Amino acid sequence: MKITVVGTGYVGLVSGVCMSEIGHNVTCLDINRNVINKLRKGKVPYYEPKLEKMILRNIKKNNLSFSNSYKNSTQEVNIFFICVGTPENNDGSSNLKYVYDVAKSLAKNISEDAIVFIKSTVPVGTNALIQKLINENKKNNINIMVASNPEFLKEGDAVNDFLNPDRVIVGTSSKDVMSVVKKIYEPLKIKNEKIVFMPIKAAELTKYAANSFLATKISFINELSILSDALNINIEHIKRGIGSDPRIGDKFLNAGLGFGGSCFPKDIASLINIYEQKNLESNLLRSVREVNKNQRINFMKKILSHFKNSKLTNKKLMIWGLSFKPETDDIRESISIKLIKDLAKKVKKLYVYDPIAIKNSQKELNRFNNIDFLKSQYSNISECDALIVCTEWEIFKNPDMAKLKKLKSKVVFDGRNCLNKEKILQNNIKYIGVSK
Repeated sequence: MKITVVGTGYVGLVSGVCMSEIGHNVTCLDINRNVINKLRKGKVPYYEPKLEKMILRNIKKNNLSFSNSYKNSTQEVNIFFICVGTPENNDGSSNLKYVYDVAKSLAKNISEDAIVFIKSTVPVGTNALIQKLINENKKNNINIMVASNPEFLKEGDAVNDFLNPDRVIVGTSSKDVMSVVKKIYEPLKIKNEKIVFMPIKAAELTKYAANSFLATKISFINELSILSDALNINIEHIKRGIGSDPRIGDKFLNAGLGFGGSCFPKDIASLINIYEQKNLESNLLRSVREVNKNQRINFMKKILSHFKNSKLTNKKLMIWGLSFKPETDDIRESISIKLIKDLAKKVKKLYVYDPIAIKNSQKELNRFNNIDFLKSQYSNISECDALIVCTEWEIFKNPDMAKLKKLKSKVVFDGRNCLNKEKILQNNIKYIGVSK
């Protein structure tokens, strides 16, 4: 099938490339000429495992191409996916400018009956507005149907998520659209029950509901970790205890610094805004957000408390992890970056390391002159008083104890509960985790 995907961010590029991987003829469209020129050479503008090799492979197979021309990308194509960003406005609402601009441009260029799928995360009712906008701008005598197909891709594992989906959600009432959806995803050999059709508004809300529920699980275990700390209980025992219940599950029950990234904070803010527009209270969602904010503050208090008898202004600290999660260079809403900004104002020096996200972090933290970005995980460790782990990269989980012993104050703050506490204590290094 010939498909055009508009937007080459995390969602659009992964979706387009994966659809070419399963045999479709895909054009990825983006108005940013610089990005398109890089992609034509197989250069991905962000880090996502497996993606670069897949791009090169499918360019070679002529399944995949890149364009910045709406005219060229709409010829003899009748399946389109809109995958552009919907950033957060100051009031928490979603900025839909880019989605509307794309919809209008597609409508003016599509020359035959077509289906436009909205993968961008949009508030309830947006698909209907896009349908109206397309109808007002399309060429005469053609039928363009709009359907919702929200994405559920995890950064760092997005390729696998697309090729092996838990479910495919599609908002439509059209039998024709349902038939096309089945053909698009047929190469994935998805069981029928995993392709879930529902009304468009339900599909729009499902995306927000999914992310908000996962964020709620994180905030729940983090709030419980505060009580566990006060009661001298290891939160890991609680996680295993409740996570073994299949009704609850153990995913997203890791106590730590809290959630970040481009999805959870934005989607919760947007959903709260939708509640407000309907004059409804969103007490749970507000609490989820507040708990997440406080988790970083509580961890900061642990650091300050440990050094209470000495001036933090004379201390040098090492930080491992800058991205908001492992296997990505994305630092948007990264708790690590926020913690670094808090600490940089209080300490003499911060030495920071991340296997992938250094470049992005340098731009974000360039106003601080007491931050050194390391090329090696253990560089300058003998100068540091403590180590703080902020992102649970695999390379951090089994550290070299001989090198950790070089820390002046012999203390490790584990903000993700990802280290072996017993092993660290056995090496006469103090361990401070999140209720662990």
